[in-house]
Amino acid sequence: MTRSMQISLRTSASQRLLPLIALVFLSRFLFIIAIWMVNPSSGFIDSDTPTYIIPAQSLLHGSFSSVTGKPEIARTPGYPLLLLPAVGFHHWMSITLFENLLLAMASAWLIWQITTDLFPGSKAAWWAVVLYCFEPVGFLYSAIVLTETLFCAQLLLFAWLVIRFLREPIYSRLLLAALALGWATYTRPVTLYLGFSLILVLLLVPASLSFWQRLPRALLFPLVFALTLAPWIIRNAAVAGYPGFSPVGDQTLYFYSAAAVKAKLEHRSFADEQRELGWRDMNKYFQMHPEQLSWSQAQIYRFMRTDAQRTISNHLGLYALIHARSSAVLMFAPNVTEILKAVRLYPEAGGLMGRTIDQGIVPAALWLASHYPIAVLALFLLGAQLLLYYVLSLIGFFYSPTSIKIFFGFVVLYLIFVSGTPSTVARYRSPIMPFVCITAGAAIAHLRSARKSPSGDRNLIEPSPSN
Repeated sequence: MTRSMQISLRTSASQRLLPLIALVFLSRFLFIIAIWMVNPSSGFIDSDTPTYIIPAQSLLHGSFSSVTGKPEIARTPGYPLLLLPAVGFHHWMSITLFENLLLAMASAWLIWQITTDLFPGSKAAWWAVVLYCFEPVGFLYSAIVLTETLFCAQLLLFAWLVIRFLREPIYSRLLLAALALGWATYTRPVTLYLGFSLILVLLLVPASLSFWQRLPRALLFPLVFALTLAPWIIRNAAVAGYPGFSPVGDQTLYFYSAAAVKAKLEHRSFADEQRELGWRDMNKYFQMHPEQLSWSQAQIYRFMRTDAQRTISNHLGLYALIHARSSAVLMFAPNVTEILKAVRLYPEAGGLMGRTIDQGIVPAALWLASHYPIAVLALFLLGAQLLLYYVLSLIGFFYSPTSIKIFFGFVVLYLIFVSGTPSTVARYRSPIMPFVCITAGAAIAHLRSARKSPSGDRNLIEPSPSN
């Protein structure tokens, strides 16, 4: 291909991409305006929002601390750093929402790049960005001050770099991919173990290399990833005696995973069990454990992890069922209640998550329909949209290059497993949905080309030999 033809193709692609980027921006901007008109006081915030705002404010004074003034070790600095301009100029909500819009546009660009790399010559990238534009979880959390939009952009950057590495397996691209994943982990520690477990993927791909060529690359990735996390682990050990990256996992194990098991064993509701354990009420927690009043943060979190692990290991079968149900919630909950909350059509203190854990998805959905009838239509529409995305994604996954099947499949299954705890809500699905949109876009492109050509013109989305 001549240089003039390459320039022509890039210009044509840019002309098709720019309107899509504008659509992503405009649709989310109008949604923000709609929330502001209906619910300006709380439509843009979540109960977790202050836990990021306070550390960001402390960064302005040269520390990273919680509301009590103690060193903050539960939250990591990735998202608070993004919030620095917002809190520094004292317009944290408007500036953060503008940052979210820019990050959503960046995610759309990355989805386009990834899909174009995987399915060159087809319209898969166009369809993938359109699907992403109207994907409800990503759409909603672009209008809420939380980590989701930043984390999705970071994870897509990591995925794009890995895909470029699979196409041309040079060490510099692998290094950049490891750094990108480390950066994402500073925003949400959910990828903490992904960086180490990816060694299994890198031992299998790229197929263009022999096993002995893949081995040093597979070992280098987790090493570089670990080095990116080491400064924060050292910091936590120095300021709080906690030799880990974040104790959020300890809290989740104790107040969610173990609490769900205890609730089943004691025939109590999940919400009641959490209250009994002292969730979001440390005074209640210390009433149960007065000896811990003199303990350090590290000692308390170590106790939570050990106690929770003991409870779960003693009832592993029961917890497996709970975890499987929570994973189903993660993947199939349409996120209706959060959308309705944003426009004041559902109370802030809804009990759908607890009811789902206690009773299951269907009884919880019936309760929602009986108490909030407007949710019935939203539940049907968003549920149908989600299922359509999944069906298309599975079709597109079938036509993806083998190396991408391994990589995408591993990342998505990892996120489902790690996020599918009793603490899960639909927003934890947000980093998964861009991958769904990419393969779903490929499916639409293939189905449309198959309808136009009896042979299906399968070459449009066949992998190149290097993949």
